[in-house]
Amino acid sequence: MESTERLQRFAYDDYTVVTNFETFADAENYASEKGGELIEVGFTDGSDNPMPNTTGNLIADRKTFRVGLDPEYQVIYSDDPKFQEMAEIILEDMKEKENDVAPEDWIGDQNIAPGDRIIIVKNGEVNTVTTRERIKYLMRGNVYELAVKEPKTEVSE
Repeated sequence: MESTERLQRFAYDDYTVVTNFETFADAENYASEKGGELIEVGFTDGSDNPMPNTTGNLIADRKTFRVGLDPEYQVIYSDDPKFQEMAEIILEDMKEKENDVAPEDWIGDQNIAPGDRIIIVKNGEVNTVTTRERIKYLMRGNVYELAVKEPKTEVSE
């Protein structure tokens, strides 16, 4: 089971929604342990609070998140075979520009789960390498996340 430090909690009147799971199995295990249920939520229209939303088709696809951006953007997730190939090309380009100063930081950052990394392509060119959190706040995109809805108890936050 993953560390629960990365999890984010959103309290509502009768329940709590927990998001930011690293893997689908982590979410399943958490739901089982806490007596909760897997649901899908969306951070849409610039909202900081997740609302029920099945646009990402996450449970059926066994994914933890999906990103919704304007149609001119292509999103390449870290589980896509093209991701590693593109990441290596990006690193080579960065090394050339920066005289071989370790640009691997964005790939090796210990605070970012490997599955959270994404590459955004626009007009066939890499637009940015980012994470789901940055999509929410910097690109004004929609983020659809797997969540666990747990009943509110006396000890829930």
